[in-house]
Amino acid sequence: MPLSESEEPKIDPLFTIVLARISEMIHKLIKDENKRRFYKALLIGGNTVANAVVAACEGVKKAWGDGDEAKALALTKLFTLLMLSQCYRWIDKTEPNSGEEQKEARKAAASKILYLFEDDSEEAIEGFLDMDTQFGYDLEYRTHLVHTGILLLAKACEACSHKCIEWSKVSFPIGEMPELVQAGAIIDSTPLSSTDDIAALWRSYSIGVQAMMKHHEEQAQL
Repeated sequence: MPLSESEEPKIDPLFTIVLARISEMIHKLIKDENKRRFYKALLIGGNTVANAVVAACEGVKKAWGDGDEAKALALTKLFTLLMLSQCYRWIDKTEPNSGEEQKEARKAAASKILYLFEDDSEEAIEGFLDMDTQFGYDLEYRTHLVHTGILLLAKACEACSHKCIEWSKVSFPIGEMPELVQAGAIIDSTPLSSTDDIAALWRSYSIGVQAMMKHHEEQAQL
């Protein structure tokens, strides 16, 4: 839902440093202007979400502690990939393709993003595809998005060096959260149990989507 300016958090300088660093990578490695604009918009959205989540989600804030550039980089990467998932939801509505074509397109775009963050391992790509699958499942069957929200909080805490879930024990998509408990996947549920944090994460997501769209629209008019 739309957010007032008063709800937008101040920008932590660490996220400004990361934004500049990855923006430089985009400028250096992506020559096509349309693609450059696309990836820069994703980055701005993801960086905005990351900054907002640290400010608004108490569990992530605790894991963040005093923060450092490595944590800011990992959080920005996580939420830039979330922006990619959102964009492909829009693309799928206007350019319907087969399931395999959709997966390959997502995989290629995610690989490019991860390369910009110097982390294009198969494990990282599979991690993105798993979360993208969960996001799509929840949008269709669990529109409250609580499950995706919980998993994103876990990923965000892990980006801040606090692991909450053993991902190798998780089968995607998750239909009900007790599946994680039954699989023995939960390491620390405390940062994941706050409904306020889940709501704050999705408010942060909304701010990021707005920032992403604004940048893309402004650049398209140049």
